[in-house]
Amino acid sequence: MGCECLNKKSEEPEIKKEEKKKHVLHRSDSAIENEFNIEEYENVILNEKNEYEDKITDLDSNIQKENEETTNRFNFRALELINKIRRDPPNYSKTILDNIQYIINEENKILFKKKVKVLLNKGEEAFKNAANALNQIKPMNDLIMKNEIAIPLPLSEEEINDKTLLINQVNTLRKSYNINVYFKNMIKNPEIAVLLLIVDDSINNPGAKRNAILNPNFKKIGINSKFIGSTFVSYFSFSK
Repeated sequence: MGCECLNKKSEEPEIKKEEKKKHVLHRSDSAIENEFNIEEYENVILNEKNEYEDKITDLDSNIQKENEETTNRFNFRALELINKIRRDPPNYSKTILDNIQYIINEENKILFKKKVKVLLNKGEEAFKNAANALNQIKPMNDLIMKNEIAIPLPLSEEEINDKTLLINQVNTLRKSYNINVYFKNMIKNPEIAVLLLIVDDSINNPGAKRNAILNPNFKKIGINSKFIGSTFVSYFSFSK
């Protein structure tokens, strides 16, 4: 009896050791599995990050493409409209008068058309004056687009309103080309942009842009347009 009890007691530690060993092995397997899961998770995160960056790159590329299409369309359409007006100035006076209806607030003189809101100076009065002026102008030849007289655009949004930079760029061009008149536009809709250039409701020297566009002595035009950041800018230049 005593011997049997002794054998049982001696076996117990061996059983516990075996269980302990199995437990340790089990924990090691879990650790390996967890390590594999973490690595797999990191790979998933990395793949998602790469996919996100690819989408951002594609989006930027699409925006750039759309902006280029907008600027090319603006340049082409603006020239088309300007030449159409030059061929028959009195006919465009009707278009000017028709657009008076879009001046929604005569007190603040705001033109609101096709989601474009523009603060005017004299408002309806300027529109009527422009229409009367066009009725007195005779038809003239089309302007020819010349890229060599197009004024270089600013490189950053900070430079957009830098008048000194613009003057320096024009003076540099004038060393090689005869540029008589130039001005800036910041409306990307060509129909509205040309309308406001013809009305030219400016505080300083109103009508000067209209006179340049409808000057029969000018034969060439340069139009350079671009999105600088989110801002649309175009330069018009004229030469004999």
